[in-house]
Amino acid sequence: MILLCGLLAATVKAQTVDADFFAKNPDCVGGIYYTYRYEPAPSTPAPEGYEPFYISHVGRHGSRWHTSGYRYVVCQYVLNRALEADGLTEYGHQLQRIMDRLAIKAAGREAELSPQGIAEQRGIAERMAASYPSLFEGDDVFVEAYSSIFPRCILTMAAFNQRLTELNPKIRIYQTSNARVQPFTNTLRGHKSFQAEAKAATLPRIDREIDRISPAVLARIFKPGYAAFTASEADKCNVFVRSLFDLMMMMQNTEGDTRIDDLFTPQERMAVWEKINAYRYAQYGTSYRWGDAIFGDGASVMRSIVDDFDAKLAGENRSAFLRFGHDYTVIALLATMEVEGMCARTDDWEHLKEVWVDFRISPMSANVQFVFFRNEAGDTIVKLLHNEHECRIPLASDIAPYYRWDDLRRYMTDKMAHIAELPAVKELGFDRPARVEAPAFGILEESPCR
Repeated sequence: MILLCGLLAATVKAQTVDADFFAKNPDCVGGIYYTYRYEPAPSTPAPEGYEPFYISHVGRHGSRWHTSGYRYVVCQYVLNRALEADGLTEYGHQLQRIMDRLAIKAAGREAELSPQGIAEQRGIAERMAASYPSLFEGDDVFVEAYSSIFPRCILTMAAFNQRLTELNPKIRIYQTSNARVQPFTNTLRGHKSFQAEAKAATLPRIDREIDRISPAVLARIFKPGYAAFTASEADKCNVFVRSLFDLMMMMQNTEGDTRIDDLFTPQERMAVWEKINAYRYAQYGTSYRWGDAIFGDGASVMRSIVDDFDAKLAGENRSAFLRFGHDYTVIALLATMEVEGMCARTDDWEHLKEVWVDFRISPMSANVQFVFFRNEAGDTIVKLLHNEHECRIPLASDIAPYYRWDDLRRYMTDKMAHIAELPAVKELGFDRPARVEAPAFGILEESPCR
């Protein structure tokens, strides 16, 4: 059974994801590694008399290198061994040269924000400032920015803020990264509670698909008769082909690399992506089997949005509140807010791609913006943007895609109250700070150095 949160799926206009789609849009196979692409879209003017006065932003880090350096090394090793044995086809020789350069270039850069990621963030910041100039121009502009403690997120925040500063050198920006901001930048408590079980249930499906396509892929790389892997090395074969697939997906995130898109056919791309999409949904999405705890993560981000705007109304003088986190931060918020087309609840894995598509929901630099407007009477309305496009939630509004803040705040607080009572959420204790493990050493002696 499939339940779509919010509005009907029929209202979501998107191309069918099939082999033909991947032939025309090869980079989409990247899924959560899909590079951010801004596509201009119509913007509904605010009702007469309303002007923007605040932005609350939740964003994912920009494009990066793969988190595992092993992926690069294993491809380089297998191909160089075949080169020495004269076991490579003409295509295999091209692939070996590409992977040799890439492995050297990637060494020591696991998960590092790439120039592509920096450009993505600068672009989002520039368009935000251009769309709402009254918030970012002048002598008295103050912005608060918080980042997850991971370097790629800190550098993402820096790239975004640097562009704002270039556009207005007088802007004041407070930016920080620490453990206190993790609940709304690195929302992991719910995700981690079932990650191992979800991974164990869905990762084998990817492995089986890789095993199925491996003979055809290996035949493009190695000469007939050359045994890249012995019968007892089936697991190594899977790791090699999976690593090639992962790096093929990731190469769009790093500039200046010769691509290997033609290593896999559109049909192979679709088949493997479909299993990876399900794997991501099982770990980050709101499936009936595992997903209740994810609502706790989303509620943590919603709480930050409500609290920071309450502080704004109480007199804090800032134009924007910026958060920089991870893919699951954005995914959890979209699902919990029930953003149209981004919040499917299902356990129908065979038809998942019809209702939940990772590269549309959380590509690199994915973002959600709450843009606040008010009139002279002090009435406040809000427009929601997902990846800089207007989006809607199942909340009645005669001015949609704008929502009255009183209604939206009630919608969010009611959701948070309901989520707090979910057994999976109560068990994890979202109402309490994350428990800090005791150190693995005894009491330290007092230092003589004061």
